[in-house]
Amino acid sequence: MKKKVLIVDDEEGIAQFMEDLLERRGFQCFRSLDAEEAWEIYKRENPEICILDVHMPFSKFDGVELLRKIKEINNKTLCVMVSRIDDLEKVRLAQSLGAERYLFKPLDLEALHALIDVLIGLKTEMKEAHNG
Repeated sequence: MKKKVLIVDDEEGIAQFMEDLLERRGFQCFRSLDAEEAWEIYKRENPEICILDVHMPFSKFDGVELLRKIKEINNKTLCVMVSRIDDLEKVRLAQSLGAERYLFKPLDLEALHALIDVLIGLKTEMKEAHNG
């Protein structure tokens, strides 16, 4: 059975890019451009992995609040936060809420592949550290 991934990003091109990449790697993807819709998808589909944009200007709440809601329901869901803004306060808050990783835009394709490998257990943390 394919692992489910929820991709949440208000930039449609980035969300589509991640979806295409993940589907080629064998994931079942669900994509949303806003946090409210993503929350409904999460509750319905219960994905194992969520990739969440931090800043969601067109949503009622941001990616960090969505992370909080997800972790309250299932703290085993792997969450990766993505943002254009190098905001250390948001990074710390997301980490304290249980985010496993934090990536910055523009997304580096090699780093994204390495992250996917770690999340699905194909590669070890050692390889990720080596590439970092």
